[in-house]
Amino acid sequence: MENNQKLSILEKTAYGAGDLACNLFWGLICMATAFYTEYFGISAVAAGTMIFIVSCIDIAFDVIIGAVADRKNTKWGRFRPWILFGVVPFCIIGFFTFYTPDFAEPMKIVYAYVTFLLFRLMYSVVNVPYGALMGVISKDPQERTEVSAYRNVEAQIGCLLSYGFVFTIVRSIQDKFECSSQSAFSYTALIYAVAAFILLMFTFYFTRERVEPIKQEKNNLSDDVKDLVSNKPWIALSIAGIAMLFFVFVHNGLVPYYAKYCLADYSIDPATGEEVFSVSGTLFGKELNWEKVSTLLLSLGSVFTIIGTIIIKYVVNKFGKKVTWLGCFILASILSICFLFMDKTNIGAIIILNIIFTLCIGPSGFIMWSMYADVADNAEVITGRRATGLIYSSATMAQKLGTAFANAVPAFALAGIGFVANTQLSDETIGSLNKIFALLPLVGAAIGIAALSFYNIDEKKIQENARILEERRAAANNEE
Repeated sequence: MENNQKLSILEKTAYGAGDLACNLFWGLICMATAFYTEYFGISAVAAGTMIFIVSCIDIAFDVIIGAVADRKNTKWGRFRPWILFGVVPFCIIGFFTFYTPDFAEPMKIVYAYVTFLLFRLMYSVVNVPYGALMGVISKDPQERTEVSAYRNVEAQIGCLLSYGFVFTIVRSIQDKFECSSQSAFSYTALIYAVAAFILLMFTFYFTRERVEPIKQEKNNLSDDVKDLVSNKPWIALSIAGIAMLFFVFVHNGLVPYYAKYCLADYSIDPATGEEVFSVSGTLFGKELNWEKVSTLLLSLGSVFTIIGTIIIKYVVNKFGKKVTWLGCFILASILSICFLFMDKTNIGAIIILNIIFTLCIGPSGFIMWSMYADVADNAEVITGRRATGLIYSSATMAQKLGTAFANAVPAFALAGIGFVANTQLSDETIGSLNKIFALLPLVGAAIGIAALSFYNIDEKKIQENARILEERRAAANNEE
């Protein structure tokens, strides 16, 4: 293993490319409810139930991957080989997950369960070790913070290209090749699969693992799990992470519904007899459809999350990670409520509000991933054992559980207000949908703020832990 702990820009970029790749598909997972109701052709309840059940099964698998990765060392390290050998099945199964077979609805539901489950399992195989790689890429906490910033920026580029532009890309392919919307979605998924393969191989070849556990003997898994469940900072951070992801993904997942049913008007094209959702508002004098509005809201949100990540590093340096994250929750919550009072014809004002909202909450993902590295260091100081893979698998579990709730809860809320896809909704149903869009994310904010109040690793503790671990490694090297 290399001793140099300072990382090149190439390596930081290569590491971030892994999350760009994963987020090409994760963005589609975040839009899964919209895909299954608007394109695949099953009900909101069936989609929400399927997504939640599969996600819960997948979460248990994360722990297994993290624990095995911690214990299996190879010439490429503990975590990088999972990327190398998992990338091909990950990309192939990802394509078939977003392919729509010509089945009746009962068989479509079976197909959805099988492909979505296989895809989520393969996502774990690649993404859990990828996340843990950040914990061993450098001993320097500042370097890990820098890597986390690169990761969040490139992750947002992935989101921008996936759920930011997916509906516009699908519509463009549909119009250009005169194919069905289902086929167009499949072609889009194929493009993402090829890009994800290239990016993940870039990550594998240009990153290195540098941090080895001080103790080289095999850790007992039961001891590692016991340490984890009694680790208060980990518990607080995991709950806050689930809540933050629920907050963000409920908002983003409902954007297509908000654009299509709250901002657009339903009509029947007299020439073709097709159902049309046309936006009455304009932007810079140009007419818009709901796909373009959805794309603008999501893509500009991703762009400003990248800008926010660059800016927030300086805020974190001044106020600390915990305080900054709390501020993100509070400001974004206030802005979310403001959507209740927006005029649907003022598209420009709605876009600006969404930009400011995302600018506040989007960068908190960078803070979360950086804090998991701090939790891993703190656990090693206390226990004398390093379980990076297990700790980062919990981070991925938080990501998946937050997304599972963010897909399932709105789906049941939509069913509860009488929502039926691709139909004309009553004014009452549209009003209820608007309230769900503005207020449902606040549940995540409230839980996140409460959880962070119990997180007790401050900036002084981070530096102290780094010093202790460096002294232990130096002493271990002197004994050899």
